[in-house]
Amino acid sequence: MSAALVRHPSFAAADSGRSQSPHAMILSVIGRLSQTLDEENDDIARRGPVDYPAYNLRKSQGLLELNRLAGALADKQVGPVLRAALADLHAKLETNRRLLRTQLQAAQAVSDIIARAIRDSQSDGTYSARSWLGEDE
Repeated sequence: MSAALVRHPSFAAADSGRSQSPHAMILSVIGRLSQTLDEENDDIARRGPVDYPAYNLRKSQGLLELNRLAGALADKQVGPVLRAALADLHAKLETNRRLLRTQLQAAQAVSDIIARAIRDSQSDGTYSARSWLGEDE
């Protein structure tokens, strides 16, 4: 990604925290990821417009930061606070996955209906390949 990439303000704070401990930095990233997931999940649940590209960018940035910081904890013990934060993040990611899956399935169902309507409107069914294949509508 280019240096001109616009970053969400909540992720800019990570650049200034170089003197923090690895635990504190990871907890900060987890907090921002959790906030992003909460916001996206709320937007999806409200059934209004959702800025998927913006949420995808924020989640990708957070995952990149988390992956970079994970090496700093490779030889260290994960404490109960970090373990709880990771469990909470995991739960929010699972909720986000389910909501996104539902949205994708709904979009697929709508596109199937539209495709079928277009196909049906363009043919009177006389020469339909579906009749030769034995498919019933």
